[in-house]
Parts: sequence; structure tokens; C-alpha cells
Amino acid sequence: MGSACQVFRVRTLFFALALLLPACVDAPITEAHIAPDGQLRTNLEQSSFSAQPRLAMGQAVQVAAVLAAQPEGALEDAAEFPVSAGAVHLHLRADSLMEPRPVTFVWTHGGAREEVAGVLAPTTTLTLAASHPISPEQAGQWEVEVFSMDATGGTGELLFRREFQVL
Repeated sequence: MGSACQVFRVRTLFFALALLLPACVDAPITEAHIAPDGQLRTNLEQSSFSAQPRLAMGQAVQVAAVLAAQPEGALEDAAEFPVSAGAVHLHLRADSLMEPRPVTFVWTHGGAREEVAGVLAPTTTLTLAASHPISPEQAGQWEVEVFSMDATGGTGELLFRREFQVL
């Protein structure tokens, strides 16, 4: 009789704990959910209780970059480019990136700023990401920046920045 009593007490304890634990319930229906004809509206947004897709924000990305006169092949990283090169090519590799991310490449020279939309893709090697033509009248100090895009399509956080000279 003693062991049966103990089993009963254990079962009663588990039942009592189960009643005390918070239960999962649906969100209540409010007046906003009811159409003027008394029917439940069908065009409502998902309630705060249901799973909602969210944009992946704040994913840390480590960017490796090379500025080169070469668009492909063996790359030589440089900080100075002769005008005869014709263009400066930005090669990037994004570590820890799970999916392609829209970015803005910003090329700045002498107060003139040119923005070019692009994509930063997950790769295991350096890949040509952007290029900018250079001409003799554009000699001097340059800067290239890569910004992520925010949820509205505007400029987000700075991912990469580098200065270089065109001689």
C-alpha cells in the first residue's frame, strides 16, 4: 500500500505541475478582426503570436579585398595606379556570408561621388566585384567604399573602405 500511495502522490504532483505551466493559446479576436457584416476579416496581417518572416540583418561579414589594374588572372594589389591602366578593379571575398547581399559601391574623387549598385556574393576566392574607369584628368586621390543596403534600399553600414592614388 505504501508504494501505491507514493505513485499516486507522484502522479498528482506531475498533474499539478502541468496545470501550473504556461499554456500556448491563440491570440484573442478583437473588433479589428471583425468586418462590418460580422464575418472574420481575411486580409489581416499575421498576429504577433504567429511566426513572421524577418530580414536577416546584422549578419557579420569579413571582407577581403584587392585593388588591382587587372580585371582577372594573377592580381597585384596596389595603392597607386598609372592613368595608362584605364581602370581600377575591386576584387572581393566575403567570409561568413550565407547568401548574396545587395551593396552599393561608392567611388569618390575630388568631391565627385559615383554610386554603383552591386551584389556581394558568398565566395571562397577573390572575385571581381566592381570596376571604375580612370582617365588623365582624374589623377589624384581616390576612395572606394562598399556599403550594405538597408531594408528600404538605402545606404546601410560601411563594409569596406580604401584610398588609392591615380598617377
